[in-house]
Amino acid sequence: MKPIKKSKISIVGLGALGSVVSKLLTKIGIGNLNLIDRDIIELNNMQRQILYNKKDVNKLKAIVAKEKLEKINSKIKIQSYAIDLNYKNIDKLLKNSDLILDCTDNLETRFLINDYCLKNKIPFIYAGVLADKGMLFNIIPNKPCFNCIFNNVITKETCDTAGVLNSIVNLIGNLQVSQAIKILTNKKYEENLVYINITKNEFMKIKVNKLNKCNVCNGNYDYLDGKKTEFIKLCGSNSFQFYNKNNLNLNELNKNLNKIEKTIFNKDFIIFKNLVIFKDRTLIKTNTEEKAKSIYSRFIGN
Repeated sequence: MKPIKKSKISIVGLGALGSVVSKLLTKIGIGNLNLIDRDIIELNNMQRQILYNKKDVNKLKAIVAKEKLEKINSKIKIQSYAIDLNYKNIDKLLKNSDLILDCTDNLETRFLINDYCLKNKIPFIYAGVLADKGMLFNIIPNKPCFNCIFNNVITKETCDTAGVLNSIVNLIGNLQVSQAIKILTNKKYEENLVYINITKNEFMKIKVNKLNKCNVCNGNYDYLDGKKTEFIKLCGSNSFQFYNKNNLNLNELNKNLNKIEKTIFNKDFIIFKNLVIFKDRTLIKTNTEEKAKSIYSRFIGN
């Protein structure tokens, strides 16, 4: 394995978990840190996103995170991408990673990362938090994958309906970094799925076996092949993300939307009502898929 100072870790998602993980890895001195996040900083998430403050609201997480981490440790190399990770750009964004840390907020992106990592034999660490609970699992080539465990999962709660306790975020984030260092230095890592309920003081290790009929382990990469890409449901802000069929002209769109209601606009995105509009995608804050589709059709088009 590479020395820590020469290793490259990619972090996908710079919200609650990503804030904790990126800050710790920067202090440790990982040689190359690759940051990817598509979203902006919101005030209502501040209590669990320790890297940001009120002055950062409505700024891109990836850009702000890079600036703050470079102030912590200017000796490491940090790349940041304020972009949506998808099947078209995943190879470019994650190429040459020694390890990938999943700090995302939705299953679709996790399945995409899983496809990419299994195909390219790259280890990645899944971590998730909700309310007072957290999970972590090391996904290593030729061993049980994310799809082996979560292929039939249906989530009934979100970060908005259940909330997220910031102490479980810090605990899972610290465990994720500890496991990352063990994998990079070829030390014994945790092979079980770790489950923690911080309110009940529960800490469980659950043995995971490879699923005999796992599509991904058998070489079928539906997410990586772009077969599931219309929109995804996000957890952290009760939002739906739609992929725009064509890149939008933000200047022209902003002029039109301003006739309806004043927007917040810069060269990268428009904030309008309950929408955050980028050239290639649109985030819509609402509670149902039907409402999201209706709003998208009304203001962006079919």
